[in-house]
Amino acid sequence: MKQHATAELLTCPVDHASTMSDDLPVVGPGRPIAPTTRHKALTMTRDVLVKGFGREDGMVARLEGHDFSRWRVGGRRYVAIQHPDDIDYVLIQNRENYPKGADYEPLKGVLGLSLFTDDDPSWSRHRKMINPKFQKKHVDALLPLMLGTVLEFRDDLDAKGERCEVEMVDLMTDLTLEVAGHSLFSQSFRGYFGDDTAELITEGLRKGTWFSRLWFLYDPPQLLSSTAWKIMHSKWIPTPPPFSQFQGVARVIDGAAEKVLQERLDNPSDSPDLLNLLLEVSDEQGPLTAERTRAEAISFMLTGYETTANAMCWLWYLLALNPDARQRMLDEIDEVLGDRTVTLEDVAKLEWTSACLEESMRIFPPVWMITREAIEDDIIGGHHVRAGTTVNIVVEHVHRDPRFWEAPELFDPSRFLSGADKDRPRSSYIPFGHGKRICIGRNFALLEAVMIAATLSQHHVFDLVPGHPVEPETTFTLRPKHGVRMIARRRNPVAAEAG
Repeated sequence: MKQHATAELLTCPVDHASTMSDDLPVVGPGRPIAPTTRHKALTMTRDVLVKGFGREDGMVARLEGHDFSRWRVGGRRYVAIQHPDDIDYVLIQNRENYPKGADYEPLKGVLGLSLFTDDDPSWSRHRKMINPKFQKKHVDALLPLMLGTVLEFRDDLDAKGERCEVEMVDLMTDLTLEVAGHSLFSQSFRGYFGDDTAELITEGLRKGTWFSRLWFLYDPPQLLSSTAWKIMHSKWIPTPPPFSQFQGVARVIDGAAEKVLQERLDNPSDSPDLLNLLLEVSDEQGPLTAERTRAEAISFMLTGYETTANAMCWLWYLLALNPDARQRMLDEIDEVLGDRTVTLEDVAKLEWTSACLEESMRIFPPVWMITREAIEDDIIGGHHVRAGTTVNIVVEHVHRDPRFWEAPELFDPSRFLSGADKDRPRSSYIPFGHGKRICIGRNFALLEAVMIAATLSQHHVFDLVPGHPVEPETTFTLRPKHGVRMIARRRNPVAAEAG
């Protein structure tokens, strides 16, 4: 069953293409080298400054459809890769040569030094320490902490009547932030941040995107960069506008996280939440430091809630545009759950629901770009890459490559049913990254998203408000720029009122 999606493949003309003299004749058996697509430095610099990352008509759009691109912005060299074999090479086979580089400095400013922003050898040590705490048995134990929050949100929707208009980005942001709070700390974040938490963090992400555009133009020395971010997080050193706005956000987040951590240290509990799991982590060098624990907690909170909220928004949006796929999901939920509360055993049976989520992340991946930086000269897919070059992977382009996805513009969840991926290259679908640095919270995010989809869909169907523009925006995540306005319509009004 193939469903029509709204996501059209958009391309932008390149300045010119040529095969460079340092390209090799072949990449491997049966795969001839793809030509290098060169982009003018002036054009790409203009795009970054004027259009941001330009998903539809700027820098990012120019990269679509090209296995290997080169360009310069400011004093920096860039390449972009799209073929799954080359992505495998960078993220898996030779990952030691491609750590996270300067483009993650703004994220360090928001998150601190955590698994998401760290690199070897520190990353390997901390990943080895923390990874066992994200095994299935620990993640599964978090479901009761998540579920109560989702049921409260569903009850609030029920109380608004048979039909009500909702802003889905706001609704999903509030919901996933509360789920993150209870999963991390067994309590709401709002007591620490206030009612404008989501707006505060969203503003921080947008400011961080603005900083990352500056990093595209200029890669400052590591000492200068690290000093700048320490100042951003300083409680005592003020910064001028517009840096002061970002500093304000960083201070609020840092202060709240420190307060939560100190309260737990002062009042230990036996809750199975993520904070207790982090406090239990230890190796031969000892436990996580207080600073590292705080940074990991902030990282889990910000990256977890924001990416899941966006994934859910795109899911509801695409389901509303594809009513046959939506009805099949509703029928599955009715058959598996009836009017029961979802359990861990139920989640495994919601195969079509999970497939709808995966397909929505294929079309609109919340993490839309992955960047790495070459430490030493190397060859990627037959193309010479100099040390210091930033390697870009535009995830959305990979997910819509017609060589690996039949009719990629269509919303077709059957792509993700059991066995459907047997002939698909492993790096043709990378919403959580790939290799050893695949997102540590992947299982948590999938469990949370399927549970939210099933629980809310037991009572409600979400339809689009006619005429409201839905436009993806490339901040650190791919989010709906103008929101997604929807009508929450009760599926069974009498049963909902009785419940």
